[in-house]
Amino acid sequence: MEERVVFFGSPDFAIPALDVLVSSEFKPGLVVTQPDRPAGRGKKLAATPVRELAEARGIPVLVLGSFRDEGVLGRLREASADFFVVVSFGKIFPKEALEIARKANVNLHASLLPAYRGASPINSAIVNGDAWSGVTTMEMLPALDAGPVYLERMVPIDPLENAGDYGARLAPEGAALVLETLRRISRAGLRPVPQSEEGASKARLLRKEDGLIPWDKDAIAVHNHIRGMNPWPGSFTYCRGVYLKVLEARPLDLVARETPPGRVIDAVGDAITVSCGRGSVRLTVLQAEGKCALEAATFLRGFPLGKGEVLGKRALG
Repeated sequence: MEERVVFFGSPDFAIPALDVLVSSEFKPGLVVTQPDRPAGRGKKLAATPVRELAEARGIPVLVLGSFRDEGVLGRLREASADFFVVVSFGKIFPKEALEIARKANVNLHASLLPAYRGASPINSAIVNGDAWSGVTTMEMLPALDAGPVYLERMVPIDPLENAGDYGARLAPEGAALVLETLRRISRAGLRPVPQSEEGASKARLLRKEDGLIPWDKDAIAVHNHIRGMNPWPGSFTYCRGVYLKVLEARPLDLVARETPPGRVIDAVGDAITVSCGRGSVRLTVLQAEGKCALEAATFLRGFPLGKGEVLGKRALG
């Protein structure tokens, strides 16, 4: 027996879940996504990945800027949904919306709740150097990511992978968990279990300035910051007032030294070694503003760095 589903989502992370549901007994009758936004260098308006997939599969799409928009709640009620399924939609659901679906409002969150409630769970887990994170399905409440939990799945984090790579691995795991959750609710009456407040933490929405590399921290923390901020908001620093993005790095040691944090220790061949608050890191892939990402050896030919130069905040004045 097919169930009526309304799917809410916008970015690439939501694509595997939508794809899985389309091929199941929970094929959405309506997809809700956020408005088109500027993208790319030309900043032309582009549809969300979820909208593109839904339209390609012939599923009606509702573009929702706000739940307060005229007619939105009426359109959602007309869908006569058994389930609302939400994956990276990016909006808090008001009580009126949560009362519409007959059976459940299932949200997929990219952490093992109650850890990392909020907008940047993957980034936060990697910046903090966690060896594990995962995905959770929960019943939604008006409070942010605080609803009772249906199912969780642990997924290890490779110590060298960045947030984008981990998110790409996590999304299919989340998709499978969403389908399992819906089936177990529908067939076996699965009920959610309230979250514990013990171990609860928040992962706020990241801003561009959060990508500034904290050279004063130890080498492991700097390495984790660089991979945790890739691809958004991007891990960056300044040299001679020029914006430099660091896409990949490796921690070299945790040796205490007198060299100030952010100082270039070596920049010869393919080695760009920079001191941290404790220890040092090797920068392996960099990108100057308006340029392509380059491996260190190629980068140095176009942007030579001298031993003793300082990387850090943009100089004022």
